[in-house]
Amino acid sequence: MNVTTTDIIQRIKVDKEKLGITLFTPASLRDISNYEIKKGIKLPDDLVKFYTFSNGIESAEDMFRIIPIDELIDNIKDRDTYIVGLKDFHFAEYMIYCDMWTISINSIDKEDYKIYNKAEDVIILTNSFAVFIDTFLNCGVFGGLYNWREDIKRLTK
Repeated sequence: MNVTTTDIIQRIKVDKEKLGITLFTPASLRDISNYEIKKGIKLPDDLVKFYTFSNGIESAEDMFRIIPIDELIDNIKDRDTYIVGLKDFHFAEYMIYCDMWTISINSIDKEDYKIYNKAEDVIILTNSFAVFIDTFLNCGVFGGLYNWREDIKRLTK
């Protein structure tokens, strides 16, 4: 079975204390639209669904976060070398921006996107927000997200 954003939201609702997750007040559709206009993109439906459930999350583990919409807006002016495309943006981070996970959305089809992590090179992890969050929830940053990155890196060499 493929995990969906609805599955992730339900899991967090039921297990947020066990998962060590703090939820933020949901973002409004107006907040999301404001970000989309300022960034010049349309967010995929699963990201919109998540942000209207919780405007980001914070985890006790390694200070991992899904970045809130207002912070995404603040980050627009801060172009950095970890972003590949001009419309790409960091949506997740840990240890106060020591590392980031980035989304690249196809300008023609907002549902066609890739989530990547860039260190010395770009490793595309998935095209599913739900799979990304599920990986984190199941195994954390090091056992999940970083091991996933290294496994993909090995397979693509």
